[in-house]
Amino acid sequence: MRRSLILVVVGAVLLAGCGSSSSGSSSPVNTELSYLPANSSFVATVETDPNGAAIKGANALISRFSFGGLAMAALKQKLQQQGINYDADLRPLFGNPVALAVTGSVSGVSNTDALVVWVTKDANKLKSLITKTVPGSHSVGSHDGVTLYEGKGAGAYAVDGATLITGTSLPLVTAALDRHAHGGGISSSQYSNAMLGLPQDALVKTFGNLTGALSQASAANARKVPWVAALKAYSATVTTSSSGLGVDFHLDTTGGSLTPAQLPFAPGTTAPGFAGSLPITFSVNDPAQIASFVESAQQVTSPAGYADFLKRQAATRAKTGVDLNSLIQLLTGDLIIASNTKTAMGRVGVTNAATAARTLAKLASVPRGLDSSAKSVTKTGDFYAITDAKGSVTRIGIVGNQLVVGTASAAELQRFASETPTPAAGANGSVAFRIGLASLLQLAMHGQSVPQAAQAILSSLGDITGWASSSTSGITGDATVAVK
Repeated sequence: MRRSLILVVVGAVLLAGCGSSSSGSSSPVNTELSYLPANSSFVATVETDPNGAAIKGANALISRFSFGGLAMAALKQKLQQQGINYDADLRPLFGNPVALAVTGSVSGVSNTDALVVWVTKDANKLKSLITKTVPGSHSVGSHDGVTLYEGKGAGAYAVDGATLITGTSLPLVTAALDRHAHGGGISSSQYSNAMLGLPQDALVKTFGNLTGALSQASAANARKVPWVAALKAYSATVTTSSSGLGVDFHLDTTGGSLTPAQLPFAPGTTAPGFAGSLPITFSVNDPAQIASFVESAQQVTSPAGYADFLKRQAATRAKTGVDLNSLIQLLTGDLIIASNTKTAMGRVGVTNAATAARTLAKLASVPRGLDSSAKSVTKTGDFYAITDAKGSVTRIGIVGNQLVVGTASAAELQRFASETPTPAAGANGSVAFRIGLASLLQLAMHGQSVPQAAQAILSSLGDITGWASSSTSGITGDATVAVK
């Protein structure tokens, strides 16, 4: 059986928290990154120090689930079946992070190839592990004073003392050695800047350069949007603890000059509220900015489509004196959307309810004034019912100072519009969301027999909550999966 060295390293990372080992006082992550291309589209570092906060947090989370220990035992057993003893062969190597990159093309190599670098804690144990995991391993020369190896079905690798450099091809490995010896790898300042403002004790840290992907001919149309053209890089971290799992992220848009009006959603750190009892809730401040962003993006990326939109708007205005933008301009309150994947409702505050009601009535007098796919529009009570060609009905109306729309019943929409919003706890941006994961999964499995193990997972899951904030320099956000 072929055993990829990269896969064995991944398995080692998953098991890093089991048992204990010592770690040195200095971090070798900068050494590992020096082997990786500075313009990599994806880079990840994964902690392996059992005595560090990251692995302790992962262990604490795993211990919350009864099957966690069984899963780790099964992985150990699988390795043992391949002749690898966790305690003797893997655990002595732990202590320093593992660095991985999805590389760009090197001498014609596919851009989906992977490169892994790991400064282990034991050179002898590393050599022993390679002997066991790479069948037919043999030297194919040296490069920059480091011996190169290849094995059957295992790509190529180099070993420099306790440092392993392995990739899916020999050119990848030799290019990595060149970067480390002569420069061109990821610098410590590049790494520090990418992780700025994100948790430093994260289990996984990822980042990447976006300029390469955006410079492709296929992205030329998207680059016409100023915000897309300003995208430079991204970064994200994964942290774990007994209370759950957290993901923090940042999109860097310092690659161009932006104004607040060019952002995809409104800037600011004041979070909108939530309403409704459905398991999925999404809210955003000033939805008119999103509409403006979408319209301006369509204008530059799809001129023909935008011209058709303007034509429909002009036709509606000629008949009614208003158009869809007349209604959108009145939407200045928070937009709150609630759904259970089958039923969806949305509400948004309007500046003047009477004006919004008159505008809505005029638009409804033209079937396609509200929805270009509408077949008919009828009025019942406070709501206009829009029926499409498939017979699906969407209701829209003004309730108090809220414009409310959705596929729910009129009574459900009334209640939804009348609710007092609750704060989005912990949110620090103008976009917030909450997903009742257990409720959503139960709805998805309605009527089906749920295994006992799945029931245990569902009973342990809390909400997924998150937020995002926007500025001219980037978008920052957070998402948390809670465990009860």
